[in-house]
Amino acid sequence: MKKKGKNNINIISFCTVVLILFFSVYTYAQEKIELKKADKLTGKVIDGYSVREATGNVHFIHNNVNVYCNYAIQYIDLNKVELTGNVRIYQDTLSLFTAKAVYFGNEQMAICENGVTLKEPNSSLSANGGIYYFNDGKAIFKKNVRIDNPTYILTSDELTYFRYTEDSYAKGNVRVKTDSALITAEYLDYLKRQGKTFAYVNAVIESDSTIIKSDTLRNNSFEKTSFASGNVRINNLRNNTLIFGNYAENYELKNYSFIRGNSRLVKFEEKDTLYISGNILEAYREKPERYNAKENVEILRGKFSGRSGNGVFSKTTEEGKEWVSMNQKPVVWQDNIQMTGDSIYAFIEDGKLRKIFAKRLPETENSVTSFLILTAKDSLYQNRNDQISGTDIEIEFAEEKIVKVTVTENSTSLYFLYEDNEPNGMNFVEGENMLIFFDEEQKVSRIRVEKNPSGKFTPEEKINMQDMLLPGYKLQNNRPEKQHLVWE
Repeated sequence: MKKKGKNNINIISFCTVVLILFFSVYTYAQEKIELKKADKLTGKVIDGYSVREATGNVHFIHNNVNVYCNYAIQYIDLNKVELTGNVRIYQDTLSLFTAKAVYFGNEQMAICENGVTLKEPNSSLSANGGIYYFNDGKAIFKKNVRIDNPTYILTSDELTYFRYTEDSYAKGNVRVKTDSALITAEYLDYLKRQGKTFAYVNAVIESDSTIIKSDTLRNNSFEKTSFASGNVRINNLRNNTLIFGNYAENYELKNYSFIRGNSRLVKFEEKDTLYISGNILEAYREKPERYNAKENVEILRGKFSGRSGNGVFSKTTEEGKEWVSMNQKPVVWQDNIQMTGDSIYAFIEDGKLRKIFAKRLPETENSVTSFLILTAKDSLYQNRNDQISGTDIEIEFAEEKIVKVTVTENSTSLYFLYEDNEPNGMNFVEGENMLIFFDEEQKVSRIRVEKNPSGKFTPEEKINMQDMLLPGYKLQNNRPEKQHLVWE
């Protein structure tokens, strides 16, 4: 019983303390506004309320707030004062300046008109008008809002500002300028001490090396990271690249970007612009640059293009040398060439294609033989496509024209002959490890087979459709096109 009684006493004591604190705060806010000084003082009644008119060097005090002006009307019962002319309000290190205001003692707030400025030792906040709550340190300002701070400048149409945390919630034509970035949006939350910015609707962040645009944007200034979603566009000024997507993460210090959802990359170069698309893109901008694409990948550069499940475009440490690697059902094209395999690599030097490698990976699920098709350039003979298949195929180029094809292990070739530009039969060659050489017109000039060579010539009049296709032949018509890879 004693223990229960003791608990009751503790509860009563706690409630008493809470009530005392509540009434203390309430009483503090309810204290009457006190007139300390005026050159002239008169009394009268306005709308049934007793008022005092104070003129000249007017000074009021309310709690820890001092109010000065040229002329004032004090509503004693309402505990408010209408202030006019050179209005100055001070609270500790805060100064408020305006031409006209109404100060409410019960709420301890001031409604300001005809321009208002809040000043602190290291910053100022100005607008055409607004409200300031002295207890909460909260400002709600409208029209031509501007914050001047040693570390940033913020402008907007409307602003809610919390003095004690330095948090800003801005609306309408918002612009924040710091030493490292410029951020604009229609709506923006700027949390200075946390180093975080949340921007909404037409959000843009510009730094020394990157411009990011999106529907919504989150920026961490301390870590120099940004997270964007909705119609994302990243322009990297140092690497001269544009990236598009539905969602993006940008890590400024690491020179790394991650993009997901309908992703596109455009890299502008002197010779040929590079286009890459995929559901996911990763951009590593530190030298040597590398761009990884995943899921429904398309790559296009000059006459070279490709499709695959995954793809990588990477520069090397040697100037002008680059690699493209593609896997998961890759297909690549160069001019009239189509190449397929389990994995394909292309080597580019000084902007020109030098080599393409197609490899068969037996351990890969649904592994396929490497296959090369050279489509007929003459529209009259579109069904006469030269074909090469084998375990691995390597194509060598000179001035972006085929000069040699090397086929390893099981090798097969089928190519068509012409005489005076007229069809003149078909050659079939097979064996192990085959070398095929091409002339300037990119027609087969000679073939060398290292092991077990065999061949067959078919006269033109005896060629039938079944003989014209090697096993695994599949001509694809979904070559990537520039207009499908990019939008502005």
